[in-house]
Amino acid sequence: MISVGKILFFPILFLLTLVYRILFFLDRSFKKERDLPSSITISVGNFSVGGTGKTPFTLHLAKLLHFNFPNIPIVILSRGYGSSGTGIRRVTENSSPSEVGDEPLLLKKNLPFAEIYVGRNRYDSYLQFRSENKIQNDQKVFTLLDDGFQHHTLNRDLDLVLLDCTKLSKKEFLLPLGLLRESYASVSRANFLVASKFSEEYEGLLSKWINKYKPSRTLRFRFSPKVLVPLSSGSSETSVAELTGKSVFSFAGLGNPGSFYSSLKEQNPSELKTKSYPDHYSYTKEDLTQISEKASNQDYIICTEKDGVKISSLIGTDKNFSKWFYLRLETVLENESELISSVRSFI
Repeated sequence: MISVGKILFFPILFLLTLVYRILFFLDRSFKKERDLPSSITISVGNFSVGGTGKTPFTLHLAKLLHFNFPNIPIVILSRGYGSSGTGIRRVTENSSPSEVGDEPLLLKKNLPFAEIYVGRNRYDSYLQFRSENKIQNDQKVFTLLDDGFQHHTLNRDLDLVLLDCTKLSKKEFLLPLGLLRESYASVSRANFLVASKFSEEYEGLLSKWINKYKPSRTLRFRFSPKVLVPLSSGSSETSVAELTGKSVFSFAGLGNPGSFYSSLKEQNPSELKTKSYPDHYSYTKEDLTQISEKASNQDYIICTEKDGVKISSLIGTDKNFSKWFYLRLETVLENESELISSVRSFI
């Protein structure tokens, strides 16, 4: 759906969309692709800008690979969007979200068995990963290219692209008119379409989409609320069932926070207030003070896990934040054996 502002400037935006398509085509056509040595390279990306569930899926995929192939090292290469750091950075659990980015830090905190590297040049990041971890030249590793579907400089063995099922009923346009980086027809490049945020209510729309664009194979990816994790170290985890009949203030810095708010609404709180921030928003202590004032009468204050990794460092052990939590999700990938079978063919 196009906003009123975009309708007013439609002629200019339409021309800019044509320029964007031409530049994208040239970038894809003339960039020389390189192979990562001794790597099983898997790209995880999406069609649009932000909010498709890419981070929860990357977490699920990494855990799936580690479970099935425990002896093969895993590295995730990210550009660290929204971070202020420069050069190649190895992400640790103690890294600053402003230095490495919120999503890479979230990945590391949940994947202690995997290495996460951030840098604009992913080829150089990969070589530094092998060097720093003293990995022998003939040792195969799994390399996950975070947000890699439009990354044209590296060859990949598998391309996975996510489709946000909550947006299937909406007409989407290419940048800058809309949020699409490229048309849905580009699914022909992908080995798997991952139907993200899937539930039965979207099956009809998804089937129509599949019939129109004909992806090679489709995997349905679900996630649901699991538990509330305290942001203050003095509190304990709480079941999401505790939200029933309680008043909740929720906030999120996501590209598409609608499904997050819906998942909280499904717990039947007596009241649900929401506040949205820009994607990858860097929170300040002033922001937390404002939220506390707005939610002073609420039973719970809840954010996403991605927001939580940034906010927890500001809160520390402050007991005044005892009702602040982030929502941890449980994820399910249907027919994941198909994906594992494809991965196995490269080993």
